[in-house]
Amino acid sequence: MNSLKTFFLSLYFEIQSTFILLREVFVTHSFSLSSKIYVFFKSGPSWKLHTRQLLTYPPKSLGYHLGCFLLQHKFEPQPKCEDHDIFHVITGYGVTTADEIAMQYWLWGNGKRSPFVLLAMAVGLVLYPEKYQSFKTAYIKGRLSRPIHQLDFKRHLSSPMDLFATITTTQIIKN
Repeated sequence: MNSLKTFFLSLYFEIQSTFILLREVFVTHSFSLSSKIYVFFKSGPSWKLHTRQLLTYPPKSLGYHLGCFLLQHKFEPQPKCEDHDIFHVITGYGVTTADEIAMQYWLWGNGKRSPFVLLAMAVGLVLYPEKYQSFKTAYIKGRLSRPIHQLDFKRHLSSPMDLFATITTTQIIKN
């Protein structure tokens, strides 16, 4: 009887981990597709900057920190969506799917309204119920922070990172 219980528990965990893997693959591909559509409809010019150029900014600047973030994750700025990676740098959210969704909750709390943000939040609600608390915390952090989603970050690439650290409330609310 004990070995049967062990077998079914093992099978249960195997099925559960398979579903988690399938969820990640599905969400990653969906976000990739939706970001291409988002770029198509996004107005405004590309910054025409590459990671290596950002690394030439002063070491304590937003531009340099953005370059380090991009280099660390082996990314290049996505044309017309360069501010997205700046949101990662300023808010401290990583690049996992759950972190990406949490950052969208932060942005919604901060006042950013877009169909893409809503879509990401909905995906989080439906497919990541175990992350509800971190999404709620992200939303609250966004509400308690000064609005940044409308800033022209290209103009601020030389600005000290400390200027943006005071905008967010990472120190106020702990996860």
